[in-house]
Amino acid sequence: MVIWLLAGGGESELGNREADIKGIIYFFEKHFPDFIFQRITPVRNKRPPPNVKLNPINALGKTGVAFAEQIKSKLEDTIKHRNPLCDVILIIDDLDCCSQIDRKILFDNAINQAANEKFKNIKRIIGFAAPELEAWIIADWHNTIAKHIDFRQNQYAMQHWLVNNGVSFDTPEAFSFYDKTKNSCHDKLSEHLIESSQQQINQIVYSKAKHTPFLLYESLRPDVVAEKCPIFRDFFIQLQNLGQKQ
Repeated sequence: MVIWLLAGGGESELGNREADIKGIIYFFEKHFPDFIFQRITPVRNKRPPPNVKLNPINALGKTGVAFAEQIKSKLEDTIKHRNPLCDVILIIDDLDCCSQIDRKILFDNAINQAANEKFKNIKRIIGFAAPELEAWIIADWHNTIAKHIDFRQNQYAMQHWLVNNGVSFDTPEAFSFYDKTKNSCHDKLSEHLIESSQQQINQIVYSKAKHTPFLLYESLRPDVVAEKCPIFRDFFIQLQNLGQKQ
């Protein structure tokens, strides 16, 4: 079964090539080895020649409406050089405290409209990291942050700081609220995680590009995350059910 993965966001999802840190596609390949995952987004573009500008549709960091436009564009581009089509389209995006229902409709429409509706009958799974991927890291704190060499000495102090600043380790998906002026969460969970590390003396600062993809692939346990994160559990079970139908 071939699954095309379209993930919003940037370095957290892409991984750090220079440090050989694997991105989100490797997380799915690790836990679903019977599937063939092909990453469509995010992509790391080659540096263009001087005076040549990159197409903004391919830029990293897309989410929401901008990501929906990218989904449509990349599907239309991909169909030109990948044949046959995939069996399943997997969409993963940060929810950023927005409406899950509205975002799902947005992405469904982008898929249905792409390439003159050629993808309309392709099965799709639309999942969200709520409010960000870092919620999964926090949900499985004892297997991720608590064991990482950069944080294990101060992980209790980091945890204490996060709790005092509104982060629930039992329900991390419920962090913050939608801020209309930002079209996003009022507070960013990833920024809180970064700041909790900055509070510690002589400690490496948490990095979305370095630590999130590393912990996601190396140590995060989906079963633990699923117990605390129902939005994560929803799309992960859909993937598991695909395997049972093979």
